[in-house]
Amino acid sequence: MTISNVGTWMNEVGTTWLMATMPTSDLYIALIQTAITLPFLFLAYPSGTLADLVDRRRMLIWVHILLFLTAAGLAAFAFYDAITPLSLLLFTFALGTGNAVMRPAWASSVPDFAPRECLPNAITLNTVSTNVTRAIGPAIGGFVIYSSGTTAVFVFNAVSFTVLIYALYQWKPLRANNPSALPVERFMGAFKTGLRYTRNSQALKVVLIRSATFFFFASVSWALLPVIVIRGMGMGSQSYGVSMAVIGIGTLLGAFLLAKCHRLLTRDQIISLSTVLLSLPMLLLAYWPNLYSLAFTLVSLGIAWTFCFSSFMLAAQTSVPNWVRARTISLVMLTFGGSMAFGSLLWGHLSDTYSSSFSMAVASFGLLSTLALSRRFTLANDSLDLSPTTQWPITIPEDSIQADKGPVMVTIQYHIPKDKTDEFLNLMENMRINRQKNGAYFWQLFHDSVDHNLYSEVYMSESWLDVLRQRQRMTASEQAVRQAVMALHQADTPPSISIQIAGKA
Repeated sequence: MTISNVGTWMNEVGTTWLMATMPTSDLYIALIQTAITLPFLFLAYPSGTLADLVDRRRMLIWVHILLFLTAAGLAAFAFYDAITPLSLLLFTFALGTGNAVMRPAWASSVPDFAPRECLPNAITLNTVSTNVTRAIGPAIGGFVIYSSGTTAVFVFNAVSFTVLIYALYQWKPLRANNPSALPVERFMGAFKTGLRYTRNSQALKVVLIRSATFFFFASVSWALLPVIVIRGMGMGSQSYGVSMAVIGIGTLLGAFLLAKCHRLLTRDQIISLSTVLLSLPMLLLAYWPNLYSLAFTLVSLGIAWTFCFSSFMLAAQTSVPNWVRARTISLVMLTFGGSMAFGSLLWGHLSDTYSSSFSMAVASFGLLSTLALSRRFTLANDSLDLSPTTQWPITIPEDSIQADKGPVMVTIQYHIPKDKTDEFLNLMENMRINRQKNGAYFWQLFHDSVDHNLYSEVYMSESWLDVLRQRQRMTASEQAVRQAVMALHQADTPPSISIQIAGKA
């Protein structure tokens, strides 16, 4: 992946340099970033859904074959001097599309390679694999452009995909992506289930809100950096490649410091530190553009980007179980892509209308304003046990009902003494969240009007197969909530469970 990323960053330098040397506006240059990141907005979540359902290794191989063919097409167009600003954007968009399809499947595979206690470093290493190539790819790309032209850069990118295709072909996953004995979910059902899970997961919603605001304002650094370096400061291709390499140096420094920061700071404090570390240098560069302010900004960008991207991905990875991991990670990537795409569009427009300095200043103040979100939207630390647990018992044989029969209504009755009512109601709120995260589309708690100690939990699922899947999806943390509820039940017999199926028997 690192070798492939070198080619990817070389390609980005090549496309950006080629666009900047054409007779186009600043908006067209900023649209390069939009073309790279916009596909995440439309394809990241469907790709994540697919990655949760199919063999991820096979999916990655086919995606990279298509990326190779696209990169080879761009190299052929450049060789025959047939590139126009529009065709360059289209090729960039096509490569961005392949990247958007590939990333959720790749990122969701990281926990398969490392135990939970090593996951922060594993995710950081994966992030470094993506970002450290900023130090290698742009520098090589700038030199290759200077010595051989942009066509050579595009050819190298195409060849780099063949290395990853071979590695994926050799890769043997340690465990299957779908160990369940139940049939694989249908795509649309899995699509809706992932969204339902996200809607009921407060920890994941916080990650999405915080990452959206950060990347929207931080996107100005990538969108307008070519404008400032190439047009504002008059640097050539080699100098532009070196400036991008400085970001990579900052990325390496950020990876080195992040492990220490995890021991000393919370995730919120790391995000706040990154926000200040990036916004103030950008403000300095906006009004005092010189080599010193540029170098300071580039190093700060590399550090802040590693800090934030790794922290957001780690928060997402550790707040969801394996069965929905690719879908939830894809939503983080969707948020990243959408924020970067629309942010780049806005900052490019402001740069054309006013100036690049004005655009960067607005974004810097906007980024500083996101510090206010840390109080209300606090990123969760690793406190939940998301490991699979023993399935809760069911009153009828699993194969006694046709799998696609439904909807299914499950009713569970509890006898709760009056002095335990408040504790019971608080636990049942957690139970509601857990049921709906795992697939129930309706949940309600009823109180008997005659027997005031009797409560009925009612939830509905689309089919009997969905009920069985919900049993398999229960984590140790969710099981602890269920056991706490069961401990409050006071009767001679366990809570009664009624299962009703829509339609004729």
